[in-house]
Amino acid sequence: MKRQERKKTIAEKSKASPETAIPRRFFAAGVALIPILFFVLLEIGLRIIGYGGNLQLFLPLEGAYSQYLAINPSVGKRFFFTQETIPTPSNDIFLKQKPDNGYRIFVLGGSTTIGYPYGPNLMFSRLLHLMLNDIFPERRIEVVNVAMTAVNSYTYLDYLDEILAREPDAILIYGGHNEFYGALGVASAESLGKFRWVVKAYLKLKKFRTFLLLRDAIGTLRVALQRWLRGESVEDPSATLMERMVAEKRIPYGDPIYRMGLEQLEFNLRELLQRCRRAGVKVVLSELVSNIRDLPPFESVAADPFPPADQVYRQARQLDRQGRFREAKAKYYLAKDLDALRFRASEDVNQLLRRLAGEYRVPLVPMKAFFESKARDGLIGNDLMTDHLHPNIQGYFIMATAFLRTLRQHGFIEPIWRQIPIPRIVQRLRSRCYTALDSVYGEVRIRILKGGWPFKKEQGPNLELLNFKPRNLLEQLAFRAWVGKNYSLEKAHVDLAAMAEQNKEFEKAAGEYQALICLTPYNASPYLKLANVYIVQGDLNRALPYLYQSLRLESTAFANKWIGQILLDKGKAREALPYLEKARRQAPRDPQLLYNLSGAYALNQRFDEAMKTIVEAEEIDPDFPDLQAFKRQLQEILEKNRARKNE
Repeated sequence: MKRQERKKTIAEKSKASPETAIPRRFFAAGVALIPILFFVLLEIGLRIIGYGGNLQLFLPLEGAYSQYLAINPSVGKRFFFTQETIPTPSNDIFLKQKPDNGYRIFVLGGSTTIGYPYGPNLMFSRLLHLMLNDIFPERRIEVVNVAMTAVNSYTYLDYLDEILAREPDAILIYGGHNEFYGALGVASAESLGKFRWVVKAYLKLKKFRTFLLLRDAIGTLRVALQRWLRGESVEDPSATLMERMVAEKRIPYGDPIYRMGLEQLEFNLRELLQRCRRAGVKVVLSELVSNIRDLPPFESVAADPFPPADQVYRQARQLDRQGRFREAKAKYYLAKDLDALRFRASEDVNQLLRRLAGEYRVPLVPMKAFFESKARDGLIGNDLMTDHLHPNIQGYFIMATAFLRTLRQHGFIEPIWRQIPIPRIVQRLRSRCYTALDSVYGEVRIRILKGGWPFKKEQGPNLELLNFKPRNLLEQLAFRAWVGKNYSLEKAHVDLAAMAEQNKEFEKAAGEYQALICLTPYNASPYLKLANVYIVQGDLNRALPYLYQSLRLESTAFANKWIGQILLDKGKAREALPYLEKARRQAPRDPQLLYNLSGAYALNQRFDEAMKTIVEAEEIDPDFPDLQAFKRQLQEILEKNRARKNE
């Protein structure tokens, strides 16, 4: 009996009273919330300190360019978290507010789309932009290239919301080569797995700084393990990015990973096309081209029922030598498709692009036909390519022309285009968009790239960079522009132009400044420098359009002064006056400017202001040529005017 009473007493004591039950529940809930609270506070703290940086696609500019948005140079950190060198996008900018007469095109893709191995002046999108400006001078056309080396369709999809928010009229896509080894691809070293739902979840979660911290920690650990296992590399990071992105070196044709790469591209493009259709934005797809003739397969393996890729390639070469080019073409394409190192997109990718274009009723650029029509014997090789898939300068002009003709055929921008001499436009661009420096710059980059794997069969240090010895001034400048931290292709063009001016080689200097305009079209400086070359030569008519173009970017005393002076020389004193007055506000102590402004006032019958202005010029430089004679003329005119008033 006592034992039962004792048990009852213990049980009663164990039952909490209503007053103590609620605090215990709060305590239990608080304990459960501690991990959540920790991560919330961690997220807040990481945002306060700006961990991960600003990864928005577009950033506002400041100063004279405050009305523009630029592509964030750090946006690649979204996708690359183990690479020491992260690719950067182009230098394109566009207006924050789309003008009423505007037409805005965004361009998506990988290294070919960004113009590798050349500078931005030879991106097909930049050439297309210049062509469209020639054809539609009354429209404010913007072609914004958001491509980046070593990215694939996951990047296109990730950018899409930010692009659609900027009121695009059209999106052009040249991509598909990087579906395996591009960032987040199924066989990439920058991968989170082969399953699309995992990558899609990552793209959603990366907006949280805590997730970025975890991602970066894993990436750092992975790199540390690789260095510990493999040792340090002496290779140049930029030249070996191609090598560093490869996780699966052998993907036979038809292999499960091969099929996953195609599915990745298809599902991503389907989602992109559906979202663009809902947003009312037109899309243009394009076939992909590769070097099939002059680049043997990187990796040959058996892929039942097909023979190894190198065997098929040898058959193609034999047919080629026999002049049986149609048969050789089929073999070359098959050899490329069987190449187990998946840097070049297979023809299955082109077939997929054609199928999607038909299904979604979007234009497809027949890029293969354009290249084959220009290639020797109809076989795409080194005459149009720099390496395995990147076009040379002629090839990039072909790409721009192919997109241009497709836009015209499908009534983009305007339903019916005026008659345009496309070959003449292309020839004009070829004469002013690049110089020998750009050709050499591309050659240097390709030479360094081919110094390493997979162009050399054995993996190991790429010594081409260390052993490179420039043979002339152009190679010296190009090499410095590629490897120098405080030097660039832009600066190399400036230096060449300055040398040419110093040697009185004005046409050569003009060519460098023309290329600079194509390289940095939103920088007023090369327009002004080019105009000055023509001014020095006394060719004011050639200077005038570049002065006008510079004012669209930045109002400067130099441009306003010389526009005013040229108009004055043309007898357009009324038109000249606003430019000269604006220049005076910007450079009030320029005697030449004041002299011309005084003349403009006089020609507009504003003699009192003319006299006041010439006196200001005299105070600054009393010995300025013809100043005293002009001052006496003004005094005589004023005296006559006063005499008439007194009569």
